[in-house]
Amino acid sequence: MESRVCLCIYLYLCLKLTYIVKKFFVLLMLISAFSASAQHHTSRISNHPVDSLSILASQYADSLQKLVDKYRSVAPKSYGNLDMVTINPYFFPLFSTATIYDSPLRQSMGIVWGGNEDKQQGMLLSSEDRQLVTLSHINERLANMYARYPGLFKQTQAKLMEEGVMVTDVKSPITTDSHLLDQIELVDIDHEVTESVVAITRRPNFWTLKGKADLQFTQSYFTDNWYQGGDNNYSALSMLTLEANYDNKQKLQWENKLEAQLGFQTTKGDTCHSFKVTNNLLRLTSKVGYKAFKNWFYTVRFQANTQLYPNYNTNSYDVTTDFISPLYLQLSVGMDFKWNKKKFTGSLYVAPVEVNARYVDRKALRARYNDNERQATKWTWGPNVVVNYKWKIVDNIEWQGRLYWFTNFHYTNMEWENTFTFNVNKYLNCKLFVYPKYIDDRKYGKAKDDPERGYWMFKEWLSLGFSYNW
Repeated sequence: MESRVCLCIYLYLCLKLTYIVKKFFVLLMLISAFSASAQHHTSRISNHPVDSLSILASQYADSLQKLVDKYRSVAPKSYGNLDMVTINPYFFPLFSTATIYDSPLRQSMGIVWGGNEDKQQGMLLSSEDRQLVTLSHINERLANMYARYPGLFKQTQAKLMEEGVMVTDVKSPITTDSHLLDQIELVDIDHEVTESVVAITRRPNFWTLKGKADLQFTQSYFTDNWYQGGDNNYSALSMLTLEANYDNKQKLQWENKLEAQLGFQTTKGDTCHSFKVTNNLLRLTSKVGYKAFKNWFYTVRFQANTQLYPNYNTNSYDVTTDFISPLYLQLSVGMDFKWNKKKFTGSLYVAPVEVNARYVDRKALRARYNDNERQATKWTWGPNVVVNYKWKIVDNIEWQGRLYWFTNFHYTNMEWENTFTFNVNKYLNCKLFVYPKYIDDRKYGKAKDDPERGYWMFKEWLSLGFSYNW
């Protein structure tokens, strides 16, 4: 009895061992077949994105959703990059429910495709179309899977068509009402060019031209019994500013500015003249700069200024100034720093040496401005500094100024011109001019008699008038 039981147990273990060995050999055969298939596919088109995707699909078939989520946000890139295929809709058959489609079968059997809408895929006719090449590789992988793993595919394309799940084309074309186009009469246009077309090349214009003209008026009235006394008077002031600037936007800049001012005032205290000159200026300034670094320029500066109209002493016909009597000429070489902000622009010019020439054409005035009446031109030299600025304080208030300093180590000349403009509108404005001046040359003003109080001079006027810019 015990021997029979032992025999039964022995037979049962042999059968169980045989079953396990059989399963093990089957598993080894499946693994070797899968590896051979993967190597075969990879060796054929190892660099194509479809082969890479096929390998990924085989390895991660049990976690398809994880793979889709991983590559869903990847942007499309060029062919040859794996990330491209994860967003291309042509790869849908590889990820969707296992279905036997007609296209892989037609392509494998050599059915011509590529131009017929009913036969979407078939044998590839052209290798230049990237879409057709992609579809061809997809069909090849699907056909290979149909042949090796037919048990995985439970449905066909015909079944999907019957259930209405798959749509191959739009059933009803989309149409639009083109009522406006129907009313337009078609006209035949002759596209033949009868005349030759000549290309015109225009060079950039580096010049900037602008100007400004002002006409200002003031008026004063006093009654006869005014306790401080005074004379009724009217005054007019005309100003003209012209600018021509060159800038090649690289290294070279050339600035030119011409200023002219002429003002008159009625006077009752002068028995010889009905009008008295209040403003009398003609000034030309020219600067040529070559960029050194950042906002600094190597600069040559030239300036010439004189009077437009002769001026006389009160109750006398003696001329104090006239055209080119005197004429001031300035030439210097230095460095110029420029800044240009939104509301503030300006420049700082520093020259170690400036050559000044004072020329007097009238012989009677030579002794007044030069050393003696036989000296027509007097030369001096020394360092100088010039600052020009324009500040738009608010939208309708502007401050424009010029500061000039020069010394020849015997006397010093300093001028500070300030013009405040209060704009009422585009053409009407009010101007305040403040002009302090310091010069310790005894030939000027009260310095001849009292040097201690004659070095400082001051000029100011306030007017209302018209202005025009272009």
